Amino acid sequence: MIIVGRNIKQLFILIISVIIVLCLYRNWVYTEELSYTYHDDRSGRLHHFSNVVQQTTHQYPREEVNEVPNAVAKAQEIRNFREAQRRIKELEEKIRDLEKRIPQRFPDVKYLNYRSRKRILITGGAGFVGSHLVDRLMMAGHEVIVADNFFTGRKQNVEHWIGHENFELIHHDIVNPLYIEVDEIYHLASPASPPHYMYNPVKTIKTNTVGTINMLGLAKRVGAKVLIASTSEVYGDPEVHPQPESYWGHVNPIGPRACYDEGKRVAETLSYAYAKQEKVDVRVARIFNTFGPRMHMNDGRVVSNFILQALKDEPITIYGHGKQTRSFQYVSDLVDGLIALMASNYTLPVNLGNPTEHTIEEFAFMIKELVGKSSTIKQVAAVEDDPQRRKPDISRAKKYLGWEPKVPLIVGLRKTVHYFEKELQRATHEQRNSYMPEERVFTSLPDL
Repeated sequence: MIIVGRNIKQLFILIISVIIVLCLYRNWVYTEELSYTYHDDRSGRLHHFSNVVQQTTHQYPREEVNEVPNAVAKAQEIRNFREAQRRIKELEEKIRDLEKRIPQRFPDVKYLNYRSRKRILITGGAGFVGSHLVDRLMMAGHEVIVADNFFTGRKQNVEHWIGHENFELIHHDIVNPLYIEVDEIYHLASPASPPHYMYNPVKTIKTNTVGTINMLGLAKRVGAKVLIASTSEVYGDPEVHPQPESYWGHVNPIGPRACYDEGKRVAETLSYAYAKQEKVDVRVARIFNTFGPRMHMNDGRVVSNFILQALKDEPITIYGHGKQTRSFQYVSDLVDGLIALMASNYTLPVNLGNPTEHTIEEFAFMIKELVGKSSTIKQVAAVEDDPQRRKPDISRAKKYLGWEPKVPLIVGLRKTVHYFEKELQRATHEQRNSYMPEERVFTSLPDL
């Protein structure tokens, strides 16, 4: 009985001791919650974080703490603030690391089984037209390989596909051979605007001759079908209007544009030589003036020059008298035509362009009115060997491909102006101006 009473007394003393220790510990330690808000520049979202930090106020009783000089207290606050900043930076680094691990979200593509899915190579696939063709084929469910040396192409044009299991990007100049296994080849690689292809004329000729030989050789080796992107420039300054595919052209072989004009003419000759001698399945598309988002802003072509000058409220410069005519097609119409030509059994050259003709002067006034600025129209000296009339005869495309342009000129111009406006507003690299593929465009097209 005495032992039991002694045990109860010891337990009671222990409980009292624990309570006293807890009270002292509460006075000795205080708890502070640190919180901050982190702004994600990519997503534009605000993320709120909080962290509980325990700090020891002092080893002395509270009465003595109150007697600490103000200078010491302020120094402690500064140390606490710096420690909090350090912890915040550590958390921000962890957040960035976690963001990198989050799987990238890709556009929703169609699924094709192994019998329907094709491996398709696009040379120049990071360029203006090539990137839109990449979008179309990726959305259709095919495996796409892009080979580009990035002379005029940009990774930004295809960055929304990088990492996708159906997409591969190769930094490669097609003047050098490329050894891969593919089912189809779209050979688009070549600078297409006068300032770009005249910058290094020898390189332009080699791209359109040696590069074309390499692609035709690849097609021969693996049994692939190959589409050669030719140009309306093979007609030169035409003496026949509109220009049918049967017209042989009127080209100056030693002029400043000859590196491109004659380079494409040789590319066509090579294609049909390989078709006849090596039985390569070839297609040739003669592409007329094309415009749309992802155009190079400083490529020196009519559309980009006029839109850029109008947006900057600068004089819109017309080379020559302005009565020269051009036919402009929106890029999605061209992509439809390229795919239809590749899928067809027609092997002769096909014009792909818009038969609606406009003078350069009319086009300048149209863009000025669309942008809504006060730019003036200014005429400057004419460019050497500049074609005076350009209009495609698309009877062959209508008959054998069932193709003709569908996007109205004003609709395409609005989209292009909007893209250029966003491009001019960019101040940092992180401000993206990506033109994402539109699913509604693709679903209306026939399956490959």
